[in-house]
Amino acid sequence: MTVLQELTDMGGILVGFLLTLCVLSYVIKDNPLYRLAVHVLVGVSAAYAIVLAVRQVFAPVWAALRDDIGGNGLFWIVPLILALLLLLKALPRTTVLGNGAMAVLMAVGAAVALVGAIAGTLLPQILVQHDNALLGLLLAILTISVLAYFIFTGRSTAGERTRMPRWYRPVAVVGRVVITVALAGLFSGILNTSLVILTERVGFFINAFSQFLTEFVS
Repeated sequence: MTVLQELTDMGGILVGFLLTLCVLSYVIKDNPLYRLAVHVLVGVSAAYAIVLAVRQVFAPVWAALRDDIGGNGLFWIVPLILALLLLLKALPRTTVLGNGAMAVLMAVGAAVALVGAIAGTLLPQILVQHDNALLGLLLAILTISVLAYFIFTGRSTAGERTRMPRWYRPVAVVGRVVITVALAGLFSGILNTSLVILTERVGFFINAFSQFLTEFVS
């Protein structure tokens, strides 16, 4: 490895080290260095998302329309039109034209999420193996209680307040407890992961700077 390559690699490591310090400076208080690091992160993420969309969405659609492989090129016109309509929502005067595409996107997303929740979470907990039937039944009940917590409709009559079913209050309390415990577990997991990542980053920078100084001196 030449000296120029070593300096280039060390420059990248130094930039990463400085950005890490900028992010950690938020521990003291919100400051311009932290906001600079956040803007860099958002900018790089947006650029990466655009490049990924062009390579994996627009390029395959263009190739299908150009080559018409298997005579299925016309099927790509529908998603292409919907994508263009979504882009029109960025302009105030044409935002109405993208409402239909947004509705299709939300409907398909909600349907996929609902089917995934039922087929991937609820049914496997109910149709559990025989030796874990009790645990599976408990998990299914807790899952149903969490779903019931998000019920916001009730019966109302003329001149009376909206009343929820009698079974809703105890089930909602159980669902709230389950959500609280789940969020506490997620928070502790995120905190533990953050500490592991911080330790790994500190060790990485120490090893990188030590190796560079050793090679530079020798």
